[in-house]
Amino acid sequence: MSVSFWTMFCVVYGGVLFLSLKRGAFALVLGFLSGLGVAFFCLRYLPGVFTSQAFYAVAAGVLCGVALGTVAEKRRLPGTVFFWLGALLWGCSGGLVSMDVLTALLAAITGGVCLYLVCGAVLPEEVGEKQFLLRAAGGLLGFWLGVWLDFWHI
Repeated sequence: MSVSFWTMFCVVYGGVLFLSLKRGAFALVLGFLSGLGVAFFCLRYLPGVFTSQAFYAVAAGVLCGVALGTVAEKRRLPGTVFFWLGALLWGCSGGLVSMDVLTALLAAITGGVCLYLVCGAVLPEEVGEKQFLLRAAGGLLGFWLGVWLDFWHI
């Protein structure tokens, strides 16, 4: 099993959420990492999940993951576990290339939760105007970098 850039990204982002570094000057960095996460889950992770044989079950799994993400956010449950599970699934399956249906369903639920959480971290509701703008600017830069990394297949 080779450790890819995206596997390490999920581990690091999960650690950032675990440490709850969400205030002050760290807002720009969190926004950047969240924008990078949006690009990863939209362009690399979830398209790999949708290539499995059970398309409709996987689509329902992503929707269930988004619903689970809303519950995790409202109840203040740690999202770290989902990012570390996503890193494990991405790393063990070689970029979600060959999966059975059960693994694809687990990856779809995990991807839905992670996508919801990173989107919520880019534009949060409960922060001040300065932090909101810093996170949004960082999110835009991170998303652009993520698209560029996807274009170069990194």
